[in-house]
Amino acid sequence: MTKKQLGSSYQSYLKIAPIITIILLIVAAIIIIFVFKRAQKFPTQKFTKKTWLIILIATVLIGFINFATVPFMKSSNANVEALQLIGKNNIAILVIFSVIVAPILEEIIFRGIFMNWFFVNSPLISVLLSGIFFGYVHAPFGTGTDWIYALSKVLLGIVLAGVYYRTKNIKADITVHFLNNFLAIFSGLAISGVILL
Repeated sequence: MTKKQLGSSYQSYLKIAPIITIILLIVAAIIIIFVFKRAQKFPTQKFTKKTWLIILIATVLIGFINFATVPFMKSSNANVEALQLIGKNNIAILVIFSVIVAPILEEIIFRGIFMNWFFVNSPLISVLLSGIFFGYVHAPFGTGTDWIYALSKVLLGIVLAGVYYRTKNIKADITVHFLNNFLAIFSGLAISGVILL
């Protein structure tokens, strides 16, 4: 929910937000442990020069996508305000969630599981649907949707899916996702929250 939707309850929500966040992090950690055990079946290889080159190209491409879309996004949306709320209450939690939890959990789900279980013989469809699914989760399509924000998340998801398809290494995806969120935080963009997660 956004600040506007919460209305007079916003201040009360600020007080309980850290507790809610901690609980969510614990739940996320449990899910990660469970899913990561399953993820051992996913193909992983040692990083080669080619892997690092793909990671570099993907990171630059994502940076371009962010640069091209952020100026046209709405000033606020539910995902942005949720991140701002976490940051205001505890920057450490924001960093842990954005840089560590989100990249691991999301890549295992959207790339590791989705792309290994669905449309395995149709890589193009798998990449596109993985990106759309990723974008929808971050910005559900409907009334009031910031379509530029949603588009940026879909494109981010497609790039990450492309990395997984090219490298067949879930760790490469996690690295790209990590770099995106890390650079966002330490460039000051975490305050706005528009290009995280």
